[in-house]
Parts: sequence; structure tokens; C-alpha cells
Amino acid sequence: MKLFSMRNLHLWHRWLGIALGVLVLLWFISGVVMLFVAYPKLTPEERLPRLEAINTGLAHVAPAQVASMLGGEPDRLRLTMLSGRPLYHAFYQDQWHAIWADNGDKLSVGSEIIRASAQAFLPGASMRNMELIERDQWSISSSLNVYRPLYRVTFSSGDVLYLSSHTAEVVLDTSRSERAWNWLGSIIHWIYFTPLRFDHHQAWRQVVMWLSFPATAMSLIGIWLGIDRLRLRRRYKGGRMTPYRGWAKWHHISGLLAGILCVTWLFSGWISMKPFDMFAGRKLSTEESQHWAGSPHGPLPALPAKMDATDKIGEIEWIYFAGTPILLGLAQNRTWMLDAESGASLAPFATSAFATQASGMLPEARVKAVTRLENGDRYYYGKRMEAVSPVIRIDLDDASATSYYIDPATTRIVVSHDNRSRTYRWLFAALHRLDFAPLDNAEIPRWIVVILFSIGGTILTAAGMVMGWRRLTRA
Repeated sequence: MKLFSMRNLHLWHRWLGIALGVLVLLWFISGVVMLFVAYPKLTPEERLPRLEAINTGLAHVAPAQVASMLGGEPDRLRLTMLSGRPLYHAFYQDQWHAIWADNGDKLSVGSEIIRASAQAFLPGASMRNMELIERDQWSISSSLNVYRPLYRVTFSSGDVLYLSSHTAEVVLDTSRSERAWNWLGSIIHWIYFTPLRFDHHQAWRQVVMWLSFPATAMSLIGIWLGIDRLRLRRRYKGGRMTPYRGWAKWHHISGLLAGILCVTWLFSGWISMKPFDMFAGRKLSTEESQHWAGSPHGPLPALPAKMDATDKIGEIEWIYFAGTPILLGLAQNRTWMLDAESGASLAPFATSAFATQASGMLPEARVKAVTRLENGDRYYYGKRMEAVSPVIRIDLDDASATSYYIDPATTRIVVSHDNRSRTYRWLFAALHRLDFAPLDNAEIPRWIVVILFSIGGTILTAAGMVMGWRRLTRA
């Protein structure tokens, strides 16, 4: 077809390069920045050490009273301390509610409470400004929606804290350097500008998707043309393998060396937008979560007067497994699983208990295999595996080959997979992050490989931009 003649392929490659070259160059550079500086979020490692130690003797209000005040059992219930007083955090009807555990009053969130909570998080820091916002550049994550509106507290050091207007707890922190690097990293890489990302979420998704797709086509055409112009036997004049000189030679050679990675990175970036809903990660359904927790045998039990945990407990959460209430005591170095009635430390449940509970997770699906993983597998790896290990993997015999990965220390399902999510893992994580053996659990070697190929991609796109600029100015 004339449309796909070599001349037309050259024209497609040239004009797509002129249109998208700057963006692809920025994708390579910002991707390297993202290796070292992530988009701002509050991690457990930042949050837990800053929580006050819970004084259970001050908690006179039982969880059953909290449920009565709310009008029903909360979906989640946590206990922390605020200004030396115990405070319940109850998630009910898609919203967080805060109730003092010493007298049962609802928390009235105002500037004084927010100031106290912020100062407890950053003791000794000089507070400069406080304002109530819906969102800004750093707080656009949908995971923060249940806490909005947010109090943004700015400190003289450049640190900024975001606190919930419902519970007064810190839900996000950023530093000056983190924000500065993100302008060169995540914001550029994801085209993560507030008006486009939040106010027009679908528009943002379409923009990213339909910029990465033609960029992938541009790279594929470039590889085809580069191979067509390469001569290994009947070489060009002077024994050269390429007919080009100057910037065109750099573009040709770097494209041959780094072109495949350029294609896979752009293609996997397109896949990350889940085009046409072909592939996606897997999340537990409401029915699965409810089945795993089981039917509770009565209201949530009151807080025990004494708990066996030896570490400083900064947060307590009530959970259910197979209908049994359990207390999770969150400390800086570990999570304690405690008997909800006595406060005694619980031994991990038997693997057979997890298998029994998993057997009814999906209609007509049975447990096919149960495996204890000390070092993860191809779908449970990296930082998540380092944070929670070992895990119990339970495989079902349903058509989607569903698997659950359970943390025996907490009874929680930390991740689940099916055929679609496993395909997505290879098409996105493996291709985009090089998360495959032997690099998936070797962070520094993976960084080195990514940086080297990013340098090649930078040379490739920079040379193409110079050629495109010369073409435009000559025209």
C-alpha cells in the first residue's frame, strides 16, 4: 500500500517526532527522577513513629456506643491519641467520623485542634500558615477524598502537612525538596497538572493515552527504518554501517541500541491507562471482603484493660476474620495481633483456616492449592514483599485463576491476582519498570539498567529534535 511506502513511513516518523519529541524526551528524563523521588504520600514509616502511645485506661467509651451514635456498625474502626486523649476514627457511610473515646463527644475540628495535631507531627517546627482547601497540586489523589476538605498547614522549613477536616489526623506530608523534584519527575511524567487531572479525570486519561499511543507508533516506525538503513555486509562508502552523519548518525545508532526499550516503555505507558479496559490490576470486591471477614457474632468488643504488646502502640484497629474480632496494634517496628476480648497476643492462624475461609470467596470456586511463600513469587515481589513476608498464597480453580496473598501476621489479604492482572503485570510493570528476573528484587542493578537505557533514549530523542528543528527552520 502506498500509505505504508518507505517514503510515507519516513514522513510519518519525521512529523510524529516533531510533534511528540519534546514530550518523549521529558518522559525519559522524568522517569529517571521518579526512580529516586516518588510522588508525595504519607507512608507508615513516616506516620507510625509520630503517633502518641495509646493509653487504654482513658478509653471509657465502648465501640458499641460509637455504633449507636453513628446509627450502625462502622465499616472500619481505629483508635489513636490526640492531645493526650483517646480518639475513635470510624468509617461509616463512606465518611470518616471522629469521636472522643473518653467522653463520647464528637470531635469538633477547628484551628486549635489542627494546630495541635500538626505540631505533634512536627514538634518544634515553626508554623507559618493554615488554610482549608479542597485540593491542590499535591493532594489530588482520590485516596484522600474521604478526608476532604483538607487543612493545609505550611511551616517555615518548607514542610507542608495536610490534615483531615473530619478527624484532624495528618493524611499527607510534603517537603520543599520533594515538591521541587516532582516538578521534574511525576508531574511531567504523568502530565499530572491539577485542573486536567482532577477536574477532568477522563480528559486527563484520554490525553495521556492518546499521546503515548502515537509515540509508540513513531518508535516502531523508527526501528523499521533504522534496520532498513543498516548495512552490516555491503557497507556504505568508507565502511560505514549507517548512511548518516552528525545528529542523524547519533539518532540512527542510538535508535538501534535503545529503540526496543523506547517502544516497550511507550507501549507500557499506554497500557498503564488501561485502554478499552483490556487489562487491569485486581481489587477485592465488597462481597469478597465481607466473606473474608465473616459474619460478626455480636457488636465489636470493648477495648481490653491490658494488652500483651511490648512496643509502643500508636494505633489500634478492630478487624474481623471468619467472624472472629481481632485487634491490630500498630507499632513502629511491627504489628501486633491481639485477642479482642483479653488483649492477649494471638498466634498466627493455621494455614488451613485461611484455606477454609477462601473456599467460599467466589461462587462455585474451590481451593486448588495453598502455598507458603517466604520470598514471594513473580506476582508478589519488590517493596511490597519486603514490607510483608512471608505470605500465604491461595489459588482457586475458577475460570480467571484467582489467587489471594494473605499476611498470616494480620489475616489480611494484601493482594489478589487473576489472569487479567497477571497479564497487566507483564505488559506494564515488567516492560515499564523492568520488574522481571533477575532485576525485580534487585533495586540498584535495575536502577543502573534503567538509567543507561534512559541515557540512550535521551540521546535518541534529543538528536531527533535537533533534526526536526532544522527541518522546520529550513522549511
